[in-house]
Amino acid sequence: MCGRAACSLNPETLCDACGYKDANGKLRRTSWTKSDVEYKPSYNIGPKDALPCVVPGSQFGETHERVLCAMMWSVIPPWHEGDYKKSSIATHNARLENLRNSKLYAPLLHKGQRCIVICEGYYEWKAGNTKKDSKQPYYIYAAQEKGVRADDPATWKDEWSEDGWKGFKVLKMAGIFNKYKTGEGKTIYSCSIVTTESNNVISWMHNRVPVFLNTEEASQIWLKKELSVTQTIELLSNTTLAVGDLSWHTVSTLVNNVHNKDDACRKETKNIEGKKNNPNTFMASWLKKGSAESAKRKSTNTDDDHSGKGENGDKTLSKVPRRN
Repeated sequence: MCGRAACSLNPETLCDACGYKDANGKLRRTSWTKSDVEYKPSYNIGPKDALPCVVPGSQFGETHERVLCAMMWSVIPPWHEGDYKKSSIATHNARLENLRNSKLYAPLLHKGQRCIVICEGYYEWKAGNTKKDSKQPYYIYAAQEKGVRADDPATWKDEWSEDGWKGFKVLKMAGIFNKYKTGEGKTIYSCSIVTTESNNVISWMHNRVPVFLNTEEASQIWLKKELSVTQTIELLSNTTLAVGDLSWHTVSTLVNNVHNKDDACRKETKNIEGKKNNPNTFMASWLKKGSAESAKRKSTNTDDDHSGKGENGDKTLSKVPRRN
C-alpha cells in the first residue's frame, strides 16, 4: 500500500479542489508551479507516473503560500545515477515508523521537503481466503455528499464559492519529495506517500494505509518547514483514520494492469466476494444442507461415514464489512 491511484480532474479544476485559507484567513485557489514532470489525468496511476502535489510556495521561490507541482510518484534517491526512471529501489511509499532512521527520507524531512499528495482515490487488493483465490481490487476514496458517486463524474459539482470548493472531495495524503537534476539539466520532482499501520476502519482489507491529512489545520502544520523530524513523526502518529472518513467499492481486475487507463478501472462492480463471505448466507446454506443430510440418513438408515467435507468443506469464511 499504496501502489495505484486515480486522479482524473483537469489541472484547472485541481486548483479549486486544493483551495486553502492563507495566513490572513483569506480563501485562495492553488496555482501551478513549473515542473519538468507532466501531470496527465488518469484512472490508473502507478509508480513512476505523475501525481499532483501541494507544496509550500517558498520551496519554489513563489510568493504564494501553496502551489501545485506535478511529481513523479517514487522518490529518486540523491545518489542515483543514470535514467531516473530506472531506480531499482521501491520508493513510492515511505513507512512512518522507519522515517527517523531512513538514509533517504530523514535528510529530506530535515530540509522541510514535505508535500501533500492529491488523488481522487486509490486502489487496494484484498487477499482471498486461500492462496489459490485471486485478490479482489477495491477503489477507496473520501466519503462524499449524498448522491455523489466516485465512479460517475456526472454526479459531481465543479463549484467554487465564498466558502471554497464544493465539488468532489479529493484525498490529501502526507508525502515527502525530492528535487533531482538529470544529466540533461532537467529538474525532476518526485514524491513518496507516507503510510502507517491500518486501524479497524480498513485493516480488514489491508494492513497498511496512507497517512491522510483530513483537516486544514493538519495540512498547514504538515507544510511548515520548521518542523523537526521528531515533530513530523509525532504529528503523523497522532493523525487517525475515523469511521466515516472513507468509502470504497469493488472494481474489476482491469486495474491490475497499469497500462489500462480507461475509466472502467474505477467503475463499481458487483461484490461477488462480499456475497460469498456473508456469514448469514453461509449459515442458512449450512443448516439447510445439514437438515437434508439428516433426513436422508434417517430414511435410508445406513452407517455411512460422513467426513464433514461437503460443498463448503473445511473452508474458513471471513466477514467483509459492508461498504460505507
